[in-house]
Amino acid sequence: MPETPRAVLELLQQLRDERDELNVLIQGLEKRLGVVSEDHETEGAKARTPRVTVSLDSIPIGFFHNLGQADATEKLLRLHPGQPLKTGEILDAFRKSGMQVNAKSAVQVLYTTLKRSSKFERVAGKAWGLAEWYPNKRQKKEPGEETEEET
Repeated sequence: MPETPRAVLELLQQLRDERDELNVLIQGLEKRLGVVSEDHETEGAKARTPRVTVSLDSIPIGFFHNLGQADATEKLLRLHPGQPLKTGEILDAFRKSGMQVNAKSAVQVLYTTLKRSSKFERVAGKAWGLAEWYPNKRQKKEPGEETEEET
């Protein structure tokens, strides 16, 4: 009988050691895949909830699923606030996600889409940012709005 609890304790320690090794491996894989785990206290035990971080280099397939180009661009720009992206970078991100982009007119279509939207501001030539990032920049006049000079 004294042998059984000792064997169980040894097995328990062995499992704990394996768990620690697995946690190190899991963390390494998460880092490589861009998945960040946050530790949360749940009923006295630690639970892990993964959160995916996305960069221009690691856009997952389907990231822009069912979004138009304007909404997809807004989602992309919100990943890194205050950092405008060039038209080509935006299109590359669309392609990486599997979004269908017409090769012949992609630049012109995206340019026109963003130019027509008051959500976006063209900066530094071919780069785009969200208009809200540039509050001091003169805002585009919406149809039907009057300026102070017109009143």
